[in-house]
Amino acid sequence: MLHKLIHKQTSQVLRPLPLYLELRSRIYYFRYRLPASISLLVNQNEIRFSLHTDSLNEAYSRLHSFLPLIQSIKRYSFHKDLAAVEQSQVKNLIKQLLNSRFQQLLENAPLTLPTTVEVKPDSSGQLFSNIHDQMIEYKKSKGLTAKMCEAYLRYKKLFLLISGDKPVSQLTTRHLKDYLVRVADLPRKNIKPYSAMSWEEVVSLDVVPDRDKVAEKTAKEHLKWLQGLYVFMNFQLDMKLENPTKAIKIKSKAIRYGSFEDHEVNKIFQNAKGKDWQYWLPRLAFYTGARRGELVSLQRKNIKFHSDLGRYYIQITSEDNKSLKTDNALRLVPLSHKIIDLGFIDFVSKIDKEDEFVFGSPKLVTKKITYWFNHRLLNESGVRIIDDMNQKRVFHSTRHTFITKALQKNVQPQLVQEIVGHDKSQGLGITARYTHRFPLKELIKVIDIITY
Repeated sequence: MLHKLIHKQTSQVLRPLPLYLELRSRIYYFRYRLPASISLLVNQNEIRFSLHTDSLNEAYSRLHSFLPLIQSIKRYSFHKDLAAVEQSQVKNLIKQLLNSRFQQLLENAPLTLPTTVEVKPDSSGQLFSNIHDQMIEYKKSKGLTAKMCEAYLRYKKLFLLISGDKPVSQLTTRHLKDYLVRVADLPRKNIKPYSAMSWEEVVSLDVVPDRDKVAEKTAKEHLKWLQGLYVFMNFQLDMKLENPTKAIKIKSKAIRYGSFEDHEVNKIFQNAKGKDWQYWLPRLAFYTGARRGELVSLQRKNIKFHSDLGRYYIQITSEDNKSLKTDNALRLVPLSHKIIDLGFIDFVSKIDKEDEFVFGSPKLVTKKITYWFNHRLLNESGVRIIDDMNQKRVFHSTRHTFITKALQKNVQPQLVQEIVGHDKSQGLGITARYTHRFPLKELIKVIDIITY
């Protein structure tokens, strides 16, 4: 126990604690990890109790009286098979060790000690499900939300289906890694046909197509849950188990977004109908390449008309506490004739106040458009979320689609970067010092070649 150092206030010297002693909250404890063969016999991993003193010398003195019992217990640990008589003797020695602590304390302690056992019983023989139920109750007392409680119970159900209900002391890093690998191979329950299956049926599936599998973060969420469980066991139940989750790392893969084909975009347009934001946001995204947050934050005053060019454009700005990704996001983006012909200006003109948001509360619309586009609109349009290149298509993919189409038309890359708000200095070296904003007249040329 060289890692456990104490600080003697009298001499200011650091030194390791003697064997079988543990310092917690300035109080010394007796702690003896039972040999494996003895542990299995008595269904207990260790014996641990307070020595009720903050003095190292006093603690060592009290510890000394327990050493003969410890040596006797150790001798039995070298026997491969203990006879019934020997097993009874071992149990009696452990009982003596537990009982002797009270005798020792009553003889030495200046204060009256409670007669009840203060040390928590060893819980390592308890089943995973029992420990988890205790954690749920504890977290509820600390304000666990109903949503998180539901998630924990779902995780528990999956764990029991995949790994079975074992004593927590028997769970190893290998057990938990196998479980997390299995979780990563499960299908998403919010898509057909899996949405109609029970968890038992889902877990029993042999092969799940990659496009149907859960998000990468799902395995991370389950790992975080397991880590929390071991923290609870060791700090709340005082079990002092080795934490097998420490050796588990889940590396993140960079998310690669795909783009949509023209026929898929047209299918999306056909089904993008209903409320104003449902109709206009997908169309604006495909014809401007703007980010979702930039579009939902548009106010009436950000829709402008250039009298010399005779064109409408949108102003993406940080005014009114709007949050932009980078300084390059500040820009002007011409509106396509397609958007004008569909009646977007007529729609905007019906908004009374200049500072009013075009599509309502940005925070609310952002949440709605994400779920609706990614899970409903694409499904109704027959567009797969994962394409043939194993790339993910979501609302952000409208931006990738715009950029891809513009570059396919051999447009000057810096013009495309200007429109979508990317840094134009990449790859230009010292020339970047002389790169300024392109006039709206040049940007219109890019917008007008985007068709689907």
